[in-house]
Amino acid sequence: MKKIILHTIILAFFSIQVSAQQLPYYSQHISNSIMTNPAITGTNKLIDARLNYRMQWVGYDNAPRTQTFALSSRFFKGKMGAGLYILEDNIGQSKQSNIGATYAYHLRFPDCELSVGIAGNYTKYTMYGEKITLHNTQDPAIDQAITNSTSILDGSFGFMLYNDRFHLGFGALHVAQQKAEFYKTDTTKKGIIKYFTNVHFSLGYNFSQNSDWIWENKLYTNYVEGAPILLDYTLRIHYKEKVFGGISIRLHDACAIHVGMSFMDHFQVSYSYDLLLNSFRNYSSGSHEIMLIYSSDIFKHKQGKNNNKFLYQRFQYLL
Repeated sequence: MKKIILHTIILAFFSIQVSAQQLPYYSQHISNSIMTNPAITGTNKLIDARLNYRMQWVGYDNAPRTQTFALSSRFFKGKMGAGLYILEDNIGQSKQSNIGATYAYHLRFPDCELSVGIAGNYTKYTMYGEKITLHNTQDPAIDQAITNSTSILDGSFGFMLYNDRFHLGFGALHVAQQKAEFYKTDTTKKGIIKYFTNVHFSLGYNFSQNSDWIWENKLYTNYVEGAPILLDYTLRIHYKEKVFGGISIRLHDACAIHVGMSFMDHFQVSYSYDLLLNSFRNYSSGSHEIMLIYSSDIFKHKQGKNNNKFLYQRFQYLL
């Protein structure tokens, strides 16, 4: 049993799919892109703040609970963007607390932009011994009286080619593939969990033949070594850019329903509910996710300037 972390701890890393997902998944990934691709930094409006809460697998004790906050802005005439994010992911006997900083540089063309971004990330990973249930109470590999923490530094990068009608994005998280090492001073309990690089790809297109209605489409994939490729398609239909409804389909996993509304020009609140399609549906009533966004070009509004960013712009930037 030496140098082995208890099986339940390893399962705690599988925050979305039993097959081996190390990082949180977001049903509202359209609005949470900065968490999966640092190139999104500065592509929104001058001031952009996003608060997200996800309650997953309702009905399971100690099921995943994820809270994120992201703040970003653009500067140097829109050629650069910078941001920060804070994440807390509670899963069973463990908690991951992350803080990261992002930077992106934007190359502007007449009707599109290419954004290239990098990010640095600090993770504190904590195991709560008192929350662990042992089949063998004499197991020397686990000390239930100890709460143990470790920390790592890692990085990510990405790019995004986009305008107000389409985008093509790629992001890679935990590119250094650092290792979280627990019980460093006790060789009888020492355990190591390795972070694998998470690769994210997205392709989106906005379509409309009536200015009141916008069909927002996004195809999203996630790959991490040792797990099946996650494939997600999302369609959100916006009415007058004030309210929207939509649906996501994650292959072999879940179907999510989305609703949201914008108000006071700069705010948006949205909610999604996951209907499970896998074997978990027999034991869980689904997952909930809620998000609040503040995004504004407030200084431009005060000055009365034209907010069009692209040569053939048809839509305002969707929050």
